[in-house]
Amino acid sequence: MPSPRALFVLAATCASFFSLVQAFLPPTRITHNYNIISNDHATSTSLFMGKRKKPSMKERRKQRSKRQPSIKVDRTIMDDLPPPPPVEETQPSATEASAPDDQNEDADVDEAKETAAKASSLVESQRKSVDSLSFVRKRVEEVFPFADAAKAIVEQGYFVHDNFLSSGEDETFGDALISEMFQEGPDMILNDKLERDITRLGDGEFVGKIVGGEKYADCPRLTEYVVSLTRHFPPMLNKELDALAAEDVSRLDATASMGTIRLYDRKTRLGAEALLMKPEGGEPERSFGVICGDSEGTENDTRRLTAMFFVSSKDWDASTCGGGVAVEEGTKFDAVRDRIILLRSDTCSHRQEPWIGEDKDGLEQA
Repeated sequence: MPSPRALFVLAATCASFFSLVQAFLPPTRITHNYNIISNDHATSTSLFMGKRKKPSMKERRKQRSKRQPSIKVDRTIMDDLPPPPPVEETQPSATEASAPDDQNEDADVDEAKETAAKASSLVESQRKSVDSLSFVRKRVEEVFPFADAAKAIVEQGYFVHDNFLSSGEDETFGDALISEMFQEGPDMILNDKLERDITRLGDGEFVGKIVGGEKYADCPRLTEYVVSLTRHFPPMLNKELDALAAEDVSRLDATASMGTIRLYDRKTRLGAEALLMKPEGGEPERSFGVICGDSEGTENDTRRLTAMFFVSSKDWDASTCGGGVAVEEGTKFDAVRDRIILLRSDTCSHRQEPWIGEDKDGLEQA
């Protein structure tokens, strides 16, 4: 069996970031060897050069005859021209100069806001978790009537207690917590976190395990309820059982427990009724039995106490909407919001009554 402590373990996935470094080689120095050639007339630089041939007197006369008359420029005209305007260095405008900085600042601000929002959300989530765990513990240790519960379990195998989480000064907080727990069920159906109960295919019921760990986000309030209840309830009940010297009732182990959720959906039941053929004479009554099964199952099953907690709507009326638990000896307990029913898993023969619901908001699921 899974330990309730395992519900506290949240697996952390660590991502590894790899740096890609592109290597740039230093620039290659290319050296050209230039030949420096000097003579009486010129000094030139070239990759390839040869010596000039000295022209003859005849060739010089031909070159002079081909020359155009030279143009004389009056340099004094330059004095009459206005001086050129001074060259002003163009400075970037304030908008242009500050745009990159503003963009960077805006990005930093957005990132800071996003980080702050995530941190705030995480703190709020942790606060709600601690509040839920502490609240359930308080109701278990300070409000629940363990003396009456232990006596009833010893004598008749079951015990019923109303207003488990919402009474007195805790009514407002407890009622809000129950509403959150109830809403997690439909959300799990929408996200395919629950499975159809194939043993009751036409009844529109879904089941799922409350295991915590990576599944904690699926139903945080339900998980916290199971964790706190299974941790603090056993030692309190064991103390009262010891006081009664009840040797035939097994003591509970606070480190060995399991949690499940069962949810009814009216639309699913109506859809199944349209596809499945109804038996003649109507639906047969469900059979009675114990949680552990037959005598052989009881020997191999270490479950000894089952706690059923109802989180249905405040407007749920079991007389018309169904639901509840019937004990084989003849006692029946309706499905009432904030009611907890304790059953001895190995001896108390009972059955869960079928759900019906109504076509009204809050009464289609339970």
